[in-house]
Amino acid sequence: MSEYTGITDYYDLLMTQGYYDYEGMAIAVNSFIKDGRKKILELGVGTGLLAEKLKALAPEAEFTGVDITSSMLDIARKRLGEWGKLIEADVYNMDLEETFDIAVSSGGVWVINQRGDRTDLGNHTNEIPQDIKGLTNVAKHLCQEGLLLLSIQGEHKNYQKNLPTGIVYSQEIEKIGENDEIESIEKSYFFKKDGETLAQQTLNLNYIKQWKKEEIMEQAGFTFVSIHESQKFHVYKKQ
Repeated sequence: MSEYTGITDYYDLLMTQGYYDYEGMAIAVNSFIKDGRKKILELGVGTGLLAEKLKALAPEAEFTGVDITSSMLDIARKRLGEWGKLIEADVYNMDLEETFDIAVSSGGVWVINQRGDRTDLGNHTNEIPQDIKGLTNVAKHLCQEGLLLLSIQGEHKNYQKNLPTGIVYSQEIEKIGENDEIESIEKSYFFKKDGETLAQQTLNLNYIKQWKKEEIMEQAGFTFVSIHESQKFHVYKKQ
């Protein structure tokens, strides 16, 4: 799993500047809460930006967020106040001793990467068996016919953005391997000011190819339901 300990504060600054559409994702999640599914588990809650939007839309929701990076959770707790539960845990081995109506992954663990006509499974692990283990564990934490929502994102690309207080964010992508099942990339994050590097981190990420993605989801106990009308999530149901 990928931790962002070294860049937490800068990462939060970047995420608040429109890197992801948290408002749109929260509206989509809330549409399921309106259907009576009130127990929500966010996988990789980060600094609580999606949760914050969800709190405003559905304060009645019973929310739990897990993340492996304690510094992220510290920011999330300040952001959410007393609303919801935040737990330091990894999704591959967590045992929360309860089940949920919906599990949401909006970027911290798994996502759907739209790559042309393909929808690959983006992950932060190095081995497919680890993904199967993690997704199977998520299924164990869902009630019968519970839902798993995987956010839809574009392909990782080189990118630069000016942030407040003169900080410049950039990311660099390098392909490092590929086989029939998976394509691996190295993603480097840089935060600089006046040419000086304030923080940086490099992660290995993967695209699990579409055909393999569906095989993995079935092995883990999920059936594809639909793409949400908002185009924000692929929706899977626990078998």
